[in-house]
Parts: sequence; structure tokens; C-alpha cells
Amino acid sequence: MCEVCAIFGAGEHWSDFARQRDERFPFEDILHYRAERRRRIAMLNALVGPLGLVCEDWDGEALALTDARGRTKIAPTLGDVWPIAESLSGRGIDPLSEDFIAPAREAPAHG
Repeated sequence: MCEVCAIFGAGEHWSDFARQRDERFPFEDILHYRAERRRRIAMLNALVGPLGLVCEDWDGEALALTDARGRTKIAPTLGDVWPIAESLSGRGIDPLSEDFIAPAREAPAHG
């Protein structure tokens, strides 16, 4: 994909449900998509933060996970986040486990 399409969020994954698809106002769609993406990244940070990781947007198309040592790996989709988080943190992750989700529930809401 070229960078222009990536910047405007043309690529999609099933988790990119926030698309409004109003062709009359494409700019509003882009703004809504970006706001929803920021909200989801904040939620991911609440989950991976206790593992010593930070999740950031990478060109509007993927997610970049970085550990405390500065190692960064790119996750093209949400499903790719968990094995990368395991690799960078050295810990096994079950994203459906209550033990994994509980700290994120206690974190203050951002966004």
C-alpha cells in the first residue's frame, strides 16, 4: 500500500468498525476513524502497559509495540499484537483472561 492511502486509513481490518462511510463528507469519516483509532490504542496501552510495553499508531495502518529497551515491532492487525507483546515482554499472554484484563479495567480512562 502506498503511504498516501495509509495516511488516510484506506486499509481495513474487521476491528476498524468505526468507519461511517458517508461519501458526501469523507473528511468527517477520516476524523472519526482517527479518533476511534486513538481510543482503541489507548485501550491497548492499558492492557500492554503493565507488561512494560507501549503501543503507538504506525502510519494509520498498523500498530508499533515498543519495550523499555527500545525494541519495536510492527503489528499489522489487532490479532498480531498479542504474539508480538509476548515476544517483547517475554511473558505468555491470554487476551481473554480476567487476570490480563483486570489491570486495564482499573486504569483511568483516556481519550
